[in-house]
Amino acid sequence: MKVPNAIIAIIPARANSRRVQSKNIRSFGGKPMIAWTIEAARKTKIFNRIVVTTDSEKIAKVAIKYGAEVPFLRSKKLSDSKTHVEKATLDCLIKSEKFYNEKYSLVVQLMPNSPLRNDRDIKYALGKFTRGSSSSQISCIIP
Repeated sequence: MKVPNAIIAIIPARANSRRVQSKNIRSFGGKPMIAWTIEAARKTKIFNRIVVTTDSEKIAKVAIKYGAEVPFLRSKKLSDSKTHVEKATLDCLIKSEKFYNEKYSLVVQLMPNSPLRNDRDIKYALGKFTRGSSSSQISCIIP
């Protein structure tokens, strides 16, 4: 698979879920939910950075423990239930480029509440994307 120069994985994980409190750090299969996503991203060995965007010190500590970077906390205005996740991801991208003094040619947003997605799934999706002609891609499961 031909991979672009600098790739960043951004994992959006806000503190106050409406339906399941603390879901991003709630234990699933013996570790916090977000840990599965961080570990899968790390295992791919394709990302220059794996950054978690969060408004929570607690989530930040867990993310760092499992190998992600949290160079800053997300603002409260981008952390409410009405704000679309892509706004938080774009904000994180802009701040990360400035913070690390890097430009990313590809952004992969990985939702933290997908513990069954693994490194092979991420590589497969990225391979399909880089071989295609689309400017964006979203994955889903159809039951």
